[in-house]
Amino acid sequence: MAPRGESIQAASFTDDTSLPYAGCRVSIHAQIIREHRINWYFFLKDHTPHDRGEFKDRVLDTFFSLSEPDREKVFTTLCTVRIHIVDPRPYTANLYDALQQCLPRGGRVSDFLKRLDAATAHLEPVRSAALEYVAGSILRDAPAQRLKLRYKAWEHASGLNPISFDDEIPSNDDAAENHFNLEPFQHRRANVLNDVANFVSASASVFSPAIDEFEKATSDDFFTSPMAGPWLINSVLGQSHAFDEGHDHAVKWIEEQRQDVLAQIDSRRCFYPQYLPQPLQQLISTESVPIQAADIAASIARELWHRNGLPHLVNRFE
Repeated sequence: MAPRGESIQAASFTDDTSLPYAGCRVSIHAQIIREHRINWYFFLKDHTPHDRGEFKDRVLDTFFSLSEPDREKVFTTLCTVRIHIVDPRPYTANLYDALQQCLPRGGRVSDFLKRLDAATAHLEPVRSAALEYVAGSILRDAPAQRLKLRYKAWEHASGLNPISFDDEIPSNDDAAENHFNLEPFQHRRANVLNDVANFVSASASVFSPAIDEFEKATSDDFFTSPMAGPWLINSVLGQSHAFDEGHDHAVKWIEEQRQDVLAQIDSRRCFYPQYLPQPLQQLISTESVPIQAADIAASIARELWHRNGLPHLVNRFE
C-alpha cells in the first residue's frame, strides 16, 4: 500500500462486489483502465439524485430504468470496463456427489464448505481436504500462474529453454509448484474459499494487463531476445494499480504474487530486483472518482448476471 501523501499514478482502479444467492462468494471485480473514458459514469451520475458520497444503490435504479437507446449509449464506454470473476462453484462440481454422501440427511454441500456444525463436526478432515482441493484448483488457474505458464511456453518456443527428455519426468520443483500455501487465506474470521475467490479475482487487475501485452509481443518474430520477455513483464507488471480501501490482506497477497512472478521470470536478475514494481494503492472510494466508477460498474455487472445470466454479462463487456 502506498504511503499516505505519496502520489503514484495508478494504471487502473478496481472495486468489487459478489453475486447474491450463490451459496458461496462469487467474486466480481470491475477494473477501470486509466486511459479509458468513463462518460457512462458521469451520465449516470447526472441522472441520479444523490447526496455526497456513494450513490450506487440509486444509480442501479437509474441504469435499469433507462430507455433502451440510452442504455446502449451508456454501454459504448461502459463496455470497456474489465470485469474479473472467480466462481468457486464449478471447482466443487466433481466433489459434490462424494461430499453429499458423507453429509447427514438434509445437509447441503455449500453449507458444509462454509462451516461445520454439531452434526458435521466429525467430518472436519473431509472438509479440510475438500477446501484444500478446491482452493488449490482455483489458485492453479489464477492469472499469476497463467502468466508464468505463458512465459515458459515462450521460452521453449524461442529456444531459450529447450524441452529435454528430463522435462517429461515430474520433479520435486513441479510438485512444489502444484502445492499452494493457504495461510494467507486463513486469518481470523476468514473463509478460505471466499478469500481465495476474492484475492484471485482482484489479482486479475494486476496480472491481466501483463498477460495481454506479453501475448501481443509474442506475435512479433523479433521478440526472441532472452532479455525481451523479462523486460516487458517487469515494465508492465511493475505498474501501480489502485483498489478500494480496506483490502489489506488481498493487496499484500497480490504484492507477494507479483514479486514471485518477477523473480521466477527474471531468473538472470537482469531487471528484478534492481527495478522494483511500484506499490499497489488503496484509495478511499468517496475521494476517488475512478474507484467510485469501478464500484458502480461492478454492481451493474452483478445485476446483469443475476437478472439475465452470465452469457448476457459476457456479451455486454469487451
